[in-house]
Amino acid sequence: MLLVSVGISLVLIGGIDLGGADAQSVSTVDSASMVVESGYNKEENTIDTQAYTSTILEQAADAGDSYVDETLFLGDSNTARMYRMFDYCSYDNAIGSVGMTAKSLATFACVQVSTSSGYITMPQAVAKLQPRRVILTFGTNDLNPGYKAADFVKNYQTGIEAIVTAYPSVDIIVNAIPPIGQQHSNQSLTQTQVDEYNKALVEMCQEKGWKFLNSAEVLKDSVTGYAKSGYVETSDGIHLTRTAMDALFNYIRTHSYITEDDRPALTTIPKHTGDKDAVVYTVPVVSSSSTATASHSQRNASSPRSCAALLWRHCATMNGIQCSERISLVARVSGYCGSMAA
Repeated sequence: MLLVSVGISLVLIGGIDLGGADAQSVSTVDSASMVVESGYNKEENTIDTQAYTSTILEQAADAGDSYVDETLFLGDSNTARMYRMFDYCSYDNAIGSVGMTAKSLATFACVQVSTSSGYITMPQAVAKLQPRRVILTFGTNDLNPGYKAADFVKNYQTGIEAIVTAYPSVDIIVNAIPPIGQQHSNQSLTQTQVDEYNKALVEMCQEKGWKFLNSAEVLKDSVTGYAKSGYVETSDGIHLTRTAMDALFNYIRTHSYITEDDRPALTTIPKHTGDKDAVVYTVPVVSSSSTATASHSQRNASSPRSCAALLWRHCATMNGIQCSERISLVARVSGYCGSMAA
């Protein structure tokens, strides 16, 4: 375990420089400036599930890991954490950009694949990766008191339509914006607006014939309406913890959407090799680089016995989010995971 300890120390003191493309902006997450939302009414924007029975995915038998493997997950930092930080997905089936908004879905070039020299957009990446379905999780970074739900949905719809245009055979599943904690680090975010946006997303999905994954129902506390205790990081009250991810992926597998595979004959599928984040935080929420790259053969991220999981247990006594970020960096830079897997 000496290599792990040395690698972690290097990251802690800034001894590893990963380089990479410039991100859009630099921001901070300061746990000392947490705000407490008040006046929230959890009943105000409740989704009438009976009115959207053909749109909201209902509970079904567990579709298994194969369902997750053949799904491409697109989103912001919570999606990035699924594979860069935790082991629920891999670079083969997830693309996440920290700080990315739904508004920029159609235009932000943030994906590297093995057949392209530069960055491409997520819709362009979908066309190249040719998945059966996509699950999109955007909206947290769009939250703003001056940004109306109607405008949010209009811009999100434009991005999703760009995906459909790029690869018409793909099934579209829009995931609910995850709940936030009553205490969180961004005063622009309110659970009231999260609920407003989610209600608007269901309506959009019904109008467009897309499916809505109402995962907020398993992540929210039924009494408070905020995220369940232990489901968001205490450092920011926004990002989902490993416990929340467990609940989320169980929900995904048991609220599946499986249609006839009508994709045309698949062409050679390139490898997803890296991402560009829209925002780089001075206290990272996923990794300390604006560009993340990884080899799937080294990571083997979908395996519960993955190197990342073993390193996580090694750091169990440390601060979870801090430790896991450093593990991700150490694994990529030192090649430690590759040697352990071998």
